[in-house]
Amino acid sequence: MLDLTSRQAAPPGPAQAGFFEAPPGPVQKDSPNDAKVAFFRALFAARNDIYATRIENSRTGWKGWLPAVRGGWQRGVPHEKRDYLPLTGDVLAAHLKGDAHVGVYPLLDGDRCWWLVADFDGQDALTEALMYVKAGRALGVPVALEVSRSGIGMHAWTFFTAPVAAETARRLGTGLLREAMAIRGKVNLASYDRLFPSQDLFPAGGVGNLIALPLFRPARDRNATVFLNLESLEPHHDQWAFLSALGRMTPHGIGELMLRAWVWRRVYECLI
Repeated sequence: MLDLTSRQAAPPGPAQAGFFEAPPGPVQKDSPNDAKVAFFRALFAARNDIYATRIENSRTGWKGWLPAVRGGWQRGVPHEKRDYLPLTGDVLAAHLKGDAHVGVYPLLDGDRCWWLVADFDGQDALTEALMYVKAGRALGVPVALEVSRSGIGMHAWTFFTAPVAAETARRLGTGLLREAMAIRGKVNLASYDRLFPSQDLFPAGGVGNLIALPLFRPARDRNATVFLNLESLEPHHDQWAFLSALGRMTPHGIGELMLRAWVWRRVYECLI
């Protein structure tokens, strides 16, 4: 089988692009908080010039996500004129402590990303997300399964050792979805919602879709936003150690996988 993964992250690069001063890991549950935040920031690297927080207005009943803006969110202000607050270590520390539920934007400048997430929601989310994980195993793609904030949906994460084109990452996810459908034995996966990044290219006047970060403390306390042990389907006892040891795909490995898939598709076309 091709060696498509690596346990070492790439060296840092430009800050805006989502690179940081050290590669992810290793950390574990008893590591200092500063080490955990640095690891978390590197592993879940995203745009650091903008982030969002979840807002729940008890007076109006409105719930949703809004970008963090200096001076507060105001309707009708164009994207290019908003003074967005940057995603810093302090913001991530607040997320991990439960002081703010943070969402990040995975689509970097240059239309690249550090990771891919398949989002599953609904009654069959766990079963169908497990089919996605099984498809990943069959193709040599490491997939980590997180229980979403709702406690019902699932997020299937694949991390890269260096940023890859969002189009390439999304093609990888689409391929895994096709393989999962074959395993599931159905025409489609009813619980599948979308991939993150949700676009191949930056949308005009925006930054793409956000996704909520894992390990939000209040949700963790009810076994949500945590990663599952695929043998027991219970949360890993040490979330930090699990993430530190998680394999990541290299850009070369993704290219090899895409080439292999293309060759087999051409062979199949010739046979039929």
